[in-house]
Amino acid sequence: MGINKNKSYFHIHTKRIAILLVVLVTGGSACAALLKFGKKSAAITPPVDTRPHVVAQPLNVVDYQTTLSLSGVLQPAEKTDVAFELGGKVAWLNMKFIEGGIVKKGEVLATLDPFDYETEVKDKQAGVALAQAQLSEELAKAEVAKKEWAHTSNTTALALRKPQVASAKAHLKAAQASLDKAEQNLFRTKYYAPYDALILGRNTGLGQVVSKGQSLGQLANLKYGEIHVPVAGFDRPFLPELPADNVKISVDNFARLGTLTRHIGRFSERTRMAYYVIQIDDPYALNNDKSPLYFGQFLEASVSGITLKNVLKTPQAQLKDNAVWLLSANNELIKYTTEVIRKEHDFVLLKAPSQDNYQLVTQLPEYPQNGMQVKLRTERLQLAEKGDRQ
Repeated sequence: MGINKNKSYFHIHTKRIAILLVVLVTGGSACAALLKFGKKSAAITPPVDTRPHVVAQPLNVVDYQTTLSLSGVLQPAEKTDVAFELGGKVAWLNMKFIEGGIVKKGEVLATLDPFDYETEVKDKQAGVALAQAQLSEELAKAEVAKKEWAHTSNTTALALRKPQVASAKAHLKAAQASLDKAEQNLFRTKYYAPYDALILGRNTGLGQVVSKGQSLGQLANLKYGEIHVPVAGFDRPFLPELPADNVKISVDNFARLGTLTRHIGRFSERTRMAYYVIQIDDPYALNNDKSPLYFGQFLEASVSGITLKNVLKTPQAQLKDNAVWLLSANNELIKYTTEVIRKEHDFVLLKAPSQDNYQLVTQLPEYPQNGMQVKLRTERLQLAEKGDRQ
């Protein structure tokens, strides 16, 4: 009886051990399979690149010729008052001698009554004739005296009538000078335009008696005009050597050329700007086929300035606090702070960096840092190129 119990207990205990071994073997196999699977998954999963993306383009380092945009009002370079050099009554006026009229050089604008001056010329002509007769008489007397005193050794100059001949010659010269002056006065009874001119105004009329030097009107020289343009202090260092030709003058839908000639030698008390002069030949186009410009017209001028060597040209939008962001060859962000040489239109000119393997970053991450490692975005460019090829 006791032996049967022992056999039964041994049988149950053995069965439990077998079950436990099965469980252990099965669990070990499962763990081994899980470890193997985990190792396999870790081997095929690539590492995650957490570097932020940027967009960049090659540096635009150039030799750049600067341009200065100036503006001003066209005005006459020379004005002249119409005035006679003698007095008299206005006898004739040119129909063009009126405000806004244009006359050519040498045209007669006004005439004084010439009667008194013609009479004076005739009187002086008579004086010359009389002086010539007196000189002829003295020369004849001198010839007679020379023969009479030919055999006398102590003959005086007075006996030979030399002083009388000299006096007669002097009288003739004086009479001729008086005639020349009278003829010049007669010529001055007509006022001739000294140049191609625009009549700025007239303040006389027919029959008016005028005195010597009295202003009858005003002319403006049309040979050339001038634009006085203000130049700010930051623009002056970029002005070319003067005189500078080929200054482009723009107005409406056409352009003319001018010359930047000089600085007028003073600054504006109000703006502290320097004023320079641009000269335009034949502004009213009297002798060319260009479109005319008019005094008082507001004009814009473009002046080619000095050339800047080896400068970085970049959009103004990329400049913040006098710095731009660059991308190095190893994809590292670099904050490049440098001197702003000049701003024109929508771009700036900077001193170029010494390295030539940088790129200009045009699209930054949200919080850029100097020395940050970034990734250059190329997917959009590749898609665009693929689309272009298609």
